[in-house]
Amino acid sequence: MFTITAVVEGKRQRDTPAAFVFPGGESQVTVPPALRAQADASSEFRIHALLKSANDVMQLLMLTDALRRLNPAVPVHLDMPYVPYARQDRVCNPGEALGAAVFCKLINDQQYATVTVVEPHSDVTPALLQRVRVIDATAFVQRALSAPAFANGVTLMAPDAGARKRVQALAKQLGVTDVRYAEKVRDTQTGRITETRVPDDIPEQPVLVVDDICDGGRTFLELAAALRDKTRQPIYLYVTHGIFSHGLTELNARYAGIFTAYDWTESAGLDAPVRVNPALAN
Repeated sequence: MFTITAVVEGKRQRDTPAAFVFPGGESQVTVPPALRAQADASSEFRIHALLKSANDVMQLLMLTDALRRLNPAVPVHLDMPYVPYARQDRVCNPGEALGAAVFCKLINDQQYATVTVVEPHSDVTPALLQRVRVIDATAFVQRALSAPAFANGVTLMAPDAGARKRVQALAKQLGVTDVRYAEKVRDTQTGRITETRVPDDIPEQPVLVVDDICDGGRTFLELAAALRDKTRQPIYLYVTHGIFSHGLTELNARYAGIFTAYDWTESAGLDAPVRVNPALAN
């Protein structure tokens, strides 16, 4: 999903580029006529890109080139909420590539004026990206906590060691005093979770599991099962990037509610996650 914003005499004009994939798999992207007409008068371009596939990445590069051909003097900013390959931030096994470094070099080579990302997976990505601006999950989680379910208190739960620092910081900023941490053991060769441990002292109030990404959801399904042995309170889930590649059916069966800032499924209805990103409502 792409949108382009051009700033002309202090006013923002937004439009959606046209994308086309040839039979051979090659992409082409075209800047809309209305923005092409304003290109010479623009003081900046901003690309909002929710990158869901390798084809999206290629289309981003094509769109960047197209804008610079219209007006080479105008700075191009990139809003990239989800950073592909951010989870490949280390080499776990011999012979593997460092995917985060490869992708970030590709973005750096475009020489964007700024690169804005939302809740990157670790500190590795911001360290690799040039001119990066990081938006954390504070505002999103705060909107989730405004739900009636948490009116009388909440326990924030980090699903694993990787989320511990993130949840600690969120709890401090949001004034949440009850925080707990789960542990998971994963086979590095297969990626399979072999065990999930949760503490015994879960307070008698709703639990909100907080993390940056939900892909297939196995981490959260295993955690919900482990929590059911420790508490009868309702369990909720917040993730910034809701990929939900295996759908929402199993997650909805385990969690009383799901909140996300970016719903990749663009789902609707009673079983859809509650979106907490104000930008998505505009």
